[in-house]
Amino acid sequence: MYKQEKRLFNIRPTMLSLLTLLCLIIIVSLLSLQYYFSKELALKAISENFNHISQKVKDRIEILDIKNNNIISMLEFNQGITQKANINKQHDLLELITKILEKNSHIYAIYIGNNKNEFYEVINLNISKNLKKMYKVKNEASWLVIKILKIEDKRKEHKLFLDKNLNILKTEDKISTYYPTSRPWYKKAFKTNLIIKTKPYMFTNLKQKGITYAKKLKSSPYVIGLDVSLESLNLFLKKQITYKDEEILLFKDDKKITISSSMKKNKKGFNKILDFTFSNDLNIKQSILKINGKDNFVYVSKLNSEYADTDYLAMILPIKEIMKPYNEKIYYAFSFTVFIMFLLSPIVFYIAKLFVKPINLLEAENRKINNQDFSSVRTVDTRLKEIHNLSSSFVKMSQSIQKHNESQKKLMDSFIHIIASAIDAKSTYTGVHCSKVPLLASMIAQKASENKEGIFKDFTLKTEDEKRELSVAAWLHDCGKVTTPEYVVDKATKLETIYNRIHEIRTRFEVLHRDKTIIYLNNIISGKNKKEEKEKLELEHNNLYKEFEVIASANIGSEFLDVKIINKIEDIAKREWFRHFDNHIGLSKDELSRKPSLEKEILPIKEFLLDDKIEHIIPRTSELKEEYKKFGFKLEMPKDLYNLGEVYNLSIKKGTLTNEERYKINEHVIMSIIMLEQLPFPKNLKNVPEFASAHHETLIGTGYPRQLKKEEMSIPARILAIADIFEALTASDRPYKDAKTLNESIKILSYMVKDKHIDKDIFELFLKSDIHNIYANEHMHKDQIDKVDIQEYISS
Repeated sequence: MYKQEKRLFNIRPTMLSLLTLLCLIIIVSLLSLQYYFSKELALKAISENFNHISQKVKDRIEILDIKNNNIISMLEFNQGITQKANINKQHDLLELITKILEKNSHIYAIYIGNNKNEFYEVINLNISKNLKKMYKVKNEASWLVIKILKIEDKRKEHKLFLDKNLNILKTEDKISTYYPTSRPWYKKAFKTNLIIKTKPYMFTNLKQKGITYAKKLKSSPYVIGLDVSLESLNLFLKKQITYKDEEILLFKDDKKITISSSMKKNKKGFNKILDFTFSNDLNIKQSILKINGKDNFVYVSKLNSEYADTDYLAMILPIKEIMKPYNEKIYYAFSFTVFIMFLLSPIVFYIAKLFVKPINLLEAENRKINNQDFSSVRTVDTRLKEIHNLSSSFVKMSQSIQKHNESQKKLMDSFIHIIASAIDAKSTYTGVHCSKVPLLASMIAQKASENKEGIFKDFTLKTEDEKRELSVAAWLHDCGKVTTPEYVVDKATKLETIYNRIHEIRTRFEVLHRDKTIIYLNNIISGKNKKEEKEKLELEHNNLYKEFEVIASANIGSEFLDVKIINKIEDIAKREWFRHFDNHIGLSKDELSRKPSLEKEILPIKEFLLDDKIEHIIPRTSELKEEYKKFGFKLEMPKDLYNLGEVYNLSIKKGTLTNEERYKINEHVIMSIIMLEQLPFPKNLKNVPEFASAHHETLIGTGYPRQLKKEEMSIPARILAIADIFEALTASDRPYKDAKTLNESIKILSYMVKDKHIDKDIFELFLKSDIHNIYANEHMHKDQIDKVDIQEYISS
């Protein structure tokens, strides 16, 4: 995955930015402190103001209670209050009652009722315009008198609409459905001798909330009542508001709002205030609550009353409103500070310039170190002590790195050469292959770098690192062979493992030979014809000699083994002999684990002369299936690690290797890839695994282990493939083959070009550059060197 580069910054703007940031941090910190203390002072001031308002509201309610109580008490002691209502006669207290209503604009009505459901009421029509509209009377109507009494067994309601001088303007009569004794005020008052006060309820005619004060007259079935509209109290609360979004609520302990200054219905916000109010039993509490996503200062005061119910006053004010004047001051202070900082920025820029020049020069010296140009690193000329010291350390560091790199390079190259030498020394079948391939690959690569035509147009090996990268890949291209057993690499005969098992089989033939002789001698002793028996014995012996020759000849291996020979081997294998000794003793744990159980074996036991036994199968215990997926290998993996079966091995049609052994040898490329790709090569050697891992691939995807195609292999990888093959063909130190002549080797390479196994352009460059002759003169025997007509292999 692509890793995004870290963003870099110039020193001058960075210094200015850092200074600005530092100043901003200081400013913000100071302004934050100022905001914090301003907020504390503001909340304290608001709290005191709310406390004052709370006291005013409490006083207002107490005054209203006292005033209303006094009115009821005054009327209670007036002898005319119990005067029975008469349709044709004005009540004696009408004038007094209208005077009371006129002077107390908060009172909606005064009335009296008894247990016979007789009722007398005076309503102030001027308390609301809605009343006159509802009753359809003229504006001069000021009073409504309602009389309910029983006439001729019927309850009648008689209404009188009066002007301010108590003159009748209009009358209405109807059957009454109003029963005073069923009303809450009557019931509640009738149970006590004290003045009662109802909870707020909606006055139907007035369409406003109100409360009722009522009292039962002593020794009388009469109850006097007084309805109070809460509109005046509401207006009083509104006058206490000093902020735009401030809100004042008055509610009872039944958690219902009595009055709201804004009359907003915000159930969610009110529920939060209720939770806060009833969380404990304090008379005054205040806090900051989040209502509708905004912080609000909430002040709640408990208004104790002489009545059974309790009033609560809640005042809510958004913190934003409280802090508005303070925020403006803070904003102006911040703006002024930023302006001062802007004026100082040129000075900071100039100071930064004094640091920039030597740092830029130091950066240039650092680039030299980064490019490994250690010898040209110089000390920067500066009067800044720290930068001078840093520059001096750069020079010393570059010298140390240069020495260290040279030392590490020598160590690494020596280690690589030791590994290659160990692989070459491991088997005579390898010879000095690992040390010669780098020479040959470097020669071809150098000529390819000099050529600027065709596929070599953009190919170059200019630097020592590029040349070394290919050289290291060539030295390590067969490093996986360290994992290949020598007896597999050096397998000269089909029956060979760590030793040649033909000797075992020869012994079995010897046993059969001796058995035949013993049978012959026993027959003579028993009286059979000596001459006939001797002829039979000679025939049997001759057959054994011939059959062993077949086995021994097949064991050598050849280009191709005829099917008839394979059939003959299978027939010979069916010969039987008797084993008298236990073959389960004297074995290692590993050998025993592969052998079948000993339970049914009774000696002597009959066995075949040649056999493919269970113990000949060596299972694959450490499979590389996960490695195959990880590295993209496509080389087919045999089921078993090895198969040592005698018939199986003798029946190999070509050479001496079984499929399992051939895979094991080819596996060296897989192991090379795994080993090389796990090494943490430095950047200048990053392509070593790719160069080294493709020398057994073809251009058409038929090679191994990844079945790569031409476009998937780099030019150095294809160069290494030709160098690997040419060295193997011309090598004269391999015991398994005769050395090819120069001409034979080139011809074989040309066939591989036609089959698209190796690169045609590199092959022709190899010939045109005369590399084949240069290499032959230095590393081949004189009897191998013959003349090669390169025109025969180069396309026109």
